[in-house]
Amino acid sequence: MNYSLATDSPFNTALLSPEGRAVYRIDTYLSSSTTTVKKVAGGQSEMEIGRVVWQSGRPGTAVVHGHEIYVNKSSFFSSSRTFTALNGQSYKWTFNEGSALMASNDSRQAPVATYMPSTKTNPGLLHITPHGLTITGDVILSFVCVEGERRHAMRKSLR
Repeated sequence: MNYSLATDSPFNTALLSPEGRAVYRIDTYLSSSTTTVKKVAGGQSEMEIGRVVWQSGRPGTAVVHGHEIYVNKSSFFSSSRTFTALNGQSYKWTFNEGSALMASNDSRQAPVATYMPSTKTNPGLLHITPHGLTITGDVILSFVCVEGERRHAMRKSLR
């Protein structure tokens, strides 16, 4: 399933279906340092599927359907991030020049999702493979964590 980002921000955007319909809404509230992800049903009602709590100097903690998942650095010098999804399996996000790949963190390294950043002519695109559709909430919340942290680090390094 392909979702395009309505705006080039993992903090405040909508994930749009290929038909252009908002399927998920992502909103960040600076007053509480929290990002919420809501599933849009029928174009009107919304149901929260999870949230990311941002902590200064520490990775974000995602809460998916009431369960916490911690997105951690794979190792001290690594840019990749790992977490254990609600299904009990470990996954890993790796990065390459702005794009990202999420795969199972085992010998199979089964692809779960990819992210391609926006260009002048195309919006950012989050693609979730059939393997990842069973954990869509984990994929989206972990994406918000890793892409949000990556962008925050980029802004910090430009100062």
